[in-house]
Amino acid sequence: MANIRAQLDGATNVLLKVPPLDEGRDICTSLLGDGERSVLFVSFTRQAAACVDQVADDPGIRTVGVITVGDTQAGVDREGVVTENVSTASDLTGLGIEIGKFLSEWDEPVSVCFESLTSMLQYVDYETAYEFLHAVTGQVHAAGARAHFHVDPSAHDDQKIAAIVSLFDASVSLQDDVEVQTRTLLEG
Repeated sequence: MANIRAQLDGATNVLLKVPPLDEGRDICTSLLGDGERSVLFVSFTRQAAACVDQVADDPGIRTVGVITVGDTQAGVDREGVVTENVSTASDLTGLGIEIGKFLSEWDEPVSVCFESLTSMLQYVDYETAYEFLHAVTGQVHAAGARAHFHVDPSAHDDQKIAAIVSLFDASVSLQDDVEVQTRTLLEG
């Protein structure tokens, strides 16, 4: 895991290509970093409590934020946890506003886990999702944060995955072996 983080040094936004039966939780947790920081989860699929439990044993985390989307359970009654819910999965404007609030309110470094692009694409068309991702990756970069975004590559055609990859500084594929590509490799 440390090797993957070393390969991603300097990457602000990372696309995590995860097969459908492998949620990549260990690599996801590793990509959230170490040291004192805040962690923001954006989840279309998991309840807020499951997101918080993923990082509960990490002493470096100062604040955990969870934005749940749709019908997922939003509330978590734990100190240092802030939750929000965007009730409509197609409300990407509202989701972008919530992400921006979290990124602007925290002083320490922020790590973001966005789960999952595949689920988001069930509710919005590809062009809308692309524009949203372009805006959000820009927000992450402007805030000095780091983010990774989960996607199931088998659920989308190769052309759409290639276009989405173009928005990111790096991609990590967990399909057969772990493969890391940074922007210089992506552009080459």
